[in-house]
Amino acid sequence: MNSYAEKPSKGNILIVDDALNNLNLLSAILHEENYHVRKATSGQMALATCNVELPDLILLDVMMPDIDGYKVCQQLKANPNTQTIPVIFISALDDALDKVKAFEVGGVDYITKPFQISEVLARVENQLMIQRLHNQLMEQNQQLLDLNSNLEKLVQQKTQQLIEQEKTALIGRLTQGIVHNFKNPLQTIMICSDLLELKIRRDTDFEYEEINRDIKIAAIEIQQIMDNLLIKSVSDRQLSLSLLNLNQVIEQEFTLLNANLHFKHRINKKYKLDENLPAIPLIYSHISQVIHNLINNALDAMWDCKVQELTACTHQDESYIYLEIHDTGCGIPLEDISQIFDPFYTSKPAKGSEKQLGEPTGTGLGLYTCIELLKPFGGKIKVNSKVGQGSQFIVSFPKANPSGSFS
Repeated sequence: MNSYAEKPSKGNILIVDDALNNLNLLSAILHEENYHVRKATSGQMALATCNVELPDLILLDVMMPDIDGYKVCQQLKANPNTQTIPVIFISALDDALDKVKAFEVGGVDYITKPFQISEVLARVENQLMIQRLHNQLMEQNQQLLDLNSNLEKLVQQKTQQLIEQEKTALIGRLTQGIVHNFKNPLQTIMICSDLLELKIRRDTDFEYEEINRDIKIAAIEIQQIMDNLLIKSVSDRQLSLSLLNLNQVIEQEFTLLNANLHFKHRINKKYKLDENLPAIPLIYSHISQVIHNLINNALDAMWDCKVQELTACTHQDESYIYLEIHDTGCGIPLEDISQIFDPFYTSKPAKGSEKQLGEPTGTGLGLYTCIELLKPFGGKIKVNSKVGQGSQFIVSFPKANPSGSFS
């Protein structure tokens, strides 16, 4: 068996020269070194040959009758399919200006005639090695890009899962508060019912108007809680744009948060709402959660403060509607303000870690979620804060919806 035939080709080389002696000599030299060689006697033939099969390297004569080597190289470099093929010029010209022009049109090297076999082989092997390293680097870069893209998708999926968990936890907290709020009026109804039964047994002529009034008040309170919960439930399922009045969303959130007994009885709540606020296209569930997250953030900041005051403000100018949530909490250190909207950044203890009694825990997703939910509306959020004095979160909504659509 011919051992030479078993050797893999060291590269696919195209030689372009109108002088047959030079063409055959170069072909023999390279073929002997186990290169796969193709030959072209003109510039047009060289371009056509490249269209059939791309070579790994081109040896290109400068002086040819139809198209000179410089113009052939320019056409190769202008074609996205052939622009990365290394071109080594071969010429009897040895002028410095000719070599400079060869590099200007895209050549990578230059060999002068009469050429030395060792020089030709060294320059060819060098350029093929550079090309192989370049290709390897491109492949590695693409692998890194693919890996980075996959990591970004994975992070986005994980973040979305955590946001959904945060929503679920929010529903759990609301449900717990609502259950607590049901207990008081239900207890009133039960006591009044027991008292009514006792009175009826003892005295059939007693006046029951006062007991009946207490029962009705308790029942109305339960009905109001259920109505608010129903409004919230229906609105949160709405995932399309609709014209909303920001004041109404704020008032509904504050009413619903009264299910939290601490919020209802311990927080001094103030409103400064612009009565002339126009309706703007928003998604109720998104804006509701933004407001809820900002309020919860304020409550967490005030958890151990003597003065616990929460203020909600709305106002407008020609282009924007503004929502502000003020608290009298601990405030945010200046060096932390640039990080508070980053995902997973939190100054609160993580769930399961050591903390003081009653101290709130956090995942670092509340404010980040606000940023993400505001993006579709062109909404932005900023914060002013002083340590020991509290924080002011300001959300701005453009009056003209950036999508220009209600679909």
